[in-house]
Amino acid sequence: MEGVLAKTRRIRAKGTMRRRFAGQGLSLGSVKINSDAISAILAPLYNDLPKTIAAGEHNLTYGEVEWPTLKLMLDYAQKQSSHPGRFYDLGSGRGRAVLYMSLTGLFDSSVGIEVLPERVALAKQALVKLRSSIPNAGAKVKLYEASFLNPSFKYKDARLVFLSNMCFDKQTQDAIFGRLAAEMPKGSLVFCSRLPDSSLPAFETVGVERVPMTWTPTSEIHILRHL
Repeated sequence: MEGVLAKTRRIRAKGTMRRRFAGQGLSLGSVKINSDAISAILAPLYNDLPKTIAAGEHNLTYGEVEWPTLKLMLDYAQKQSSHPGRFYDLGSGRGRAVLYMSLTGLFDSSVGIEVLPERVALAKQALVKLRSSIPNAGAKVKLYEASFLNPSFKYKDARLVFLSNMCFDKQTQDAIFGRLAAEMPKGSLVFCSRLPDSSLPAFETVGVERVPMTWTPTSEIHILRHL
């Protein structure tokens, strides 16, 4: 009798867990969670993750996008860009934006490209931690240790591209915006910290926002739409 009661309690517990996820907007088959729940899931995970500093030949300035800024990006993507496609974070660091967007259900996949191996390793740690809580989460996450200028990457399937480019040198800035202008589909969006150094007729500005980043509470971000 005790065995039957224990089994019943286990079944009820599983049912309770499913209802709890459903209340958060989560589909266990295809993971999709509302923006507030995503932040609640990922924030403690990243608080426990080791920090990273730049070193060696890739001594790059590092900071991360804050959760309210990711929600703003999601809102723009829902309103301004209706076609399917991927989310790209160019210089994805510990993968915060990549994991966030993968849980929204809005994108075909969520791609992070980062040149520093220690940051890619931390992003993969975060993904493992997420999957330990939600097994189906992150199924469409792709993390690459590479330069986003590598010609093997094609941005013709992008729906939204994010690049924190405040500290890019002119050569990198010109090269990546040239690639995005030539390859991104009509109607797709770019979020960037700094506008291209030269005017690009392929894009129009649809917004400028003051948003929180880890290095300042009011960083300027530009929203561009491909024409």
